[in-house]
Amino acid sequence: MSRKRKIAAGVVLVLLLVLLFYRDLLVYGVQQAAGQWRVLRAARPLEEVLADPAFPDSLKQNLQLVPAIRSFAFDTLGLQPNDNYTTVFDQQGKDILWVVTACQPYRLEPLNWSFPLIGSFTYKGLFDQGKANALANELQAQGYDVEVRAVSGWSTLGWFDDPLLSNMLAGSPGELASTLIHELTHGTVFVPDSMTFNENLATFIGRQGAMRFLTVTYGDTSAVYRHYAQRLHDSRLFTRHIVRGAHYLDSLYKRIEQLPEQKKMQLKKQAIDRIITTLDTVAFYQPQRYRAYFAAERPNNAFFVSFLNYRERQDEFEALLQDSCRGQLAEFVAYWRQRYPN
Repeated sequence: MSRKRKIAAGVVLVLLLVLLFYRDLLVYGVQQAAGQWRVLRAARPLEEVLADPAFPDSLKQNLQLVPAIRSFAFDTLGLQPNDNYTTVFDQQGKDILWVVTACQPYRLEPLNWSFPLIGSFTYKGLFDQGKANALANELQAQGYDVEVRAVSGWSTLGWFDDPLLSNMLAGSPGELASTLIHELTHGTVFVPDSMTFNENLATFIGRQGAMRFLTVTYGDTSAVYRHYAQRLHDSRLFTRHIVRGAHYLDSLYKRIEQLPEQKKMQLKKQAIDRIITTLDTVAFYQPQRYRAYFAAERPNNAFFVSFLNYRERQDEFEALLQDSCRGQLAEFVAYWRQRYPN
């Protein structure tokens, strides 16, 4: 065999080994690309959807706010301008993306999935609910605590022009603004292999940005502003309660590591029961919303690690905003953009 043929054969062998080793990842990537493509292909320009008599009038009021939210995010907050949310995908009220989170049963240690370029994530997204449930069942059989939940939005980090999903329009103006600013933050500041930082930062900027957008648009004495301010107040209290509960669970697991399985299971159940029942002691504006929060599904470790990924650092970011950035959200955004240039 000639030297060139040997080299070619070696290259082919390496490629085959790579394909074999990364087969599952490649299959997953193709499936996700196909799901994303279906959404992009069916998305229509915002103006066209607003003029469509078949699109629900109940959603058009919030849809009309989207250009103003985008402008506020770019011009006032200093997020990276892009063409996201200039098109709309009509979900027709159906969920289209599910994420699976898995965690060790007696450690708040999530299972990580790694992807080229963007790093590791503590969840895996799937455009097929059946595949999401099948993955969850497989992980449960391996002993993990598992959570499957539908999501209302995601960011492709500039790979595509992300469309607005119609389910985003079903909430209040404040919730819509928070969601859009959250996702736009991902396109401005994103640190690979730092999921907790990325999601906590986007959550914080999304919520703070929504408050400021409502102030400019409706005024801080308006019913729209007061409604969202109360929801945000309740969410802060809930966040602190769940974060404290998660930290208590974490310390418990370290203390009971050597105990028999049945005893560990009993102590874990008691601890989670306590986290749920003591919600009654929190002074919410809308207590009924949180009293029934876990009525449909009992939380497990996967819920707690997922919650921490999005909420654990909210008080830390609040302190930085007030102490170092004089309460100016645009300065806060500029600080992180300078520290982690995209």
